[in-house]
Amino acid sequence: MTVSDTPKSCRPADILPANRIGQNFPALRQTGFSLHIRRLSISATLCLLLSGMMCFAGSAHGAPSAEQVIVFVQPGKSSADVRFRQHRLPEIKKIAASMNADVSVVELGESAPAEVAITPLIVYQNYRGRSVYQGRTTTLRRVQNFIRTSRFVPQGDTPLIRRDVPVWKLGRAQVWAPVKITLLTGNIPENYDHETFTAKARKAIAEGFENFQLIRQARLSRSDRGFYMDFYPWISEENTLYLSLALFSQFHCKNPVFEKKKKPLVAPWSQWEALFRQAGAIMEQAVRDAIEDPESGDGFDPVDEKTETVTWEQIGFPLPPEPEKKAASVLSDAAIPTEWVSENRQPSPDDPPVVQFRFPAPLDQYAGEVTRGKGELHLARITDLDSMRGFVEMEPGSVTMGEPDLDKTLQGSLFLNVKKYPAAKFTISSVVADSAALEYGRLSPVSVTGLFTLKGRSLPLTAEMEMEPVLSEKETPLLLVRGTFQIHLDDFNIEGADGPEPASKILVFDLNFTFRPKDRPW
Repeated sequence: MTVSDTPKSCRPADILPANRIGQNFPALRQTGFSLHIRRLSISATLCLLLSGMMCFAGSAHGAPSAEQVIVFVQPGKSSADVRFRQHRLPEIKKIAASMNADVSVVELGESAPAEVAITPLIVYQNYRGRSVYQGRTTTLRRVQNFIRTSRFVPQGDTPLIRRDVPVWKLGRAQVWAPVKITLLTGNIPENYDHETFTAKARKAIAEGFENFQLIRQARLSRSDRGFYMDFYPWISEENTLYLSLALFSQFHCKNPVFEKKKKPLVAPWSQWEALFRQAGAIMEQAVRDAIEDPESGDGFDPVDEKTETVTWEQIGFPLPPEPEKKAASVLSDAAIPTEWVSENRQPSPDDPPVVQFRFPAPLDQYAGEVTRGKGELHLARITDLDSMRGFVEMEPGSVTMGEPDLDKTLQGSLFLNVKKYPAAKFTISSVVADSAALEYGRLSPVSVTGLFTLKGRSLPLTAEMEMEPVLSEKETPLLLVRGTFQIHLDDFNIEGADGPEPASKILVFDLNFTFRPKDRPW
């Protein structure tokens, strides 16, 4: 199909103008493309499908890529968009290319999938599912971490529910902003009651808002965005109230995007409610400034509420089919080893992280990986999987969520305290296997019970795992071990994520260890 064959109703509004198609759709002039750029509009589904067919016509295999990064933009909508497309999008393309994922840049018109409430919005999909990036566009390591996590563990579909929270409706998007008022400090007045003071202060803050409305139960999507409003009241000996303010992005709880501490708001104690109303107006403006800021990575453009909702299939992005599995090489005569070791080796871009961790949905945007781990496994007999013993060990000091300063906080004394507790370990005490023996090319499910040790505390734990012996390209036996388990953070005195319980207190671990025979090098 050529450009001239495109139905007139699809040109030029439904796809890029004809004089730009050759530039932006290399698939129309050569094979092996990896970048598509489309513009969506409200016209007939046939046009959308035809434009999708045109994009894929030049592919060497005639099928969508197994891994796709889809970036939605609204060109020229704001300085945040310009900054993103000029400076961050090229880097995101490089990251995706290094991970063998195709990139499609979609210019929004009059229609978009329901999940697209803001731009820029980064979406990853493969045959396992579809995930929406929740993070700053400036944090490229976090984007990379998002792709690595999503390719093996797609996001769940449980919505995030927040109660009694201020919400600002911007087109399709909702901006939520919980309010925290710290204890009044300083010269506390007689008959002061903190609960009464807090309730009245919240009411005054809400009265200072022009756009935020208190929502009793907000149902939030993954493309909605949030900020945390903190208020710090202090009263002097002269009964003067000093009110300091700080606003934090949902993506960074350490460094505020706005603060008013060196020059706090000041008023006589008798006028404290008016001061909180003033503070509410200031905080709302600070949120507006953060949304419009092209530099911080929190900036975005809302998608118009009148935008027509279409399906992913209608815009040419169904989930890719599951790739054909390569059959494992089989040794017909060689025995499977009984002694195995796994060492700290950096996985390749196509391999899953050694250990991934995440909170359950709807908080699974809080995810990361442990980049260093090791282990040993011993079997008394290869025909008796129940005899397996050993351990896997992780280094909390290698924990990363894609942002170095946040990683440093996680590794510090308030959370993992890696200086005092440099290792976390799961020691196997018993195994229950579905099959008696390991065999090349066959998955063997096992239920593994043992002790999990973290921050100096050991608790019993059961992990469900799968084990499969295969051969490497060098015909070295390898043992692939995949498993999952979860812990309750309160058991280890670790603070949970911001959000609803029990999800905020549960941390899920996915293990992906590759073991080699103890007597053979890699």
